[in-house]
Amino acid sequence: MTLKPTHPQTVLFDWDGTLVDSYGFLNDAHSHVLTELGFAPFRQDEFKQYFGKPREILYRTIYKDRSEEAKTLFEQYVNQNTDKLKFMQDADSILKLLDDRNVTLGIVSNKKGSIVRREIENFGWESFFTVVVAAGEAASDKPSGAPLLLAMSRTGHTGTQASVWYVGDTEIDMKSAQEAGCPAVLLTHGEEMTNIVKEYNPILALKNCQELHEFLVALSA
Repeated sequence: MTLKPTHPQTVLFDWDGTLVDSYGFLNDAHSHVLTELGFAPFRQDEFKQYFGKPREILYRTIYKDRSEEAKTLFEQYVNQNTDKLKFMQDADSILKLLDDRNVTLGIVSNKKGSIVRREIENFGWESFFTVVVAAGEAASDKPSGAPLLLAMSRTGHTGTQASVWYVGDTEIDMKSAQEAGCPAVLLTHGEEMTNIVKEYNPILALKNCQELHEFLVALSA
């Protein structure tokens, strides 16, 4: 049975594909790296199968024994093109609304920490987030619940896990929330995710940040 959402004390967000419209950017970045290493770039939607996966698994799967070279080339590309990255429509409105309501905010991502933090700074969002937990900072990355539990610990959260929402857009995010005992919010981006909803039972399954913002506005402070 789906829980009736109550106002959270803490909201933790996934980064890529949740607050940030990064799929195309990451597809282009990895296609660039593949080309630089002499491989064929991704075909249309080929990167989708890797999106959101733990960083080490992603690199080993795509680049095999050239993973370390690939990491260097990827970071160079991202550093040179960060200004091309855009946030999801109404993502900033969500953060402002929750911040105004004194909700503690954080990021839990499978992306490298230095890159996530640079992208946060690029949007001018540093003041919103009490904590950022990125790849390799917890005992294991998502889909483990360890990064979420670490984030809760770093915020000094003293309530129950039931008062901590995790907002994400993939099955990996939903599994991580389930393992950490946190209510999950799934952003589907209009994709068919019935099986994920059935298995992980998020408290909300919404299309995008716009719908989440509308829900939060209606939710009593």
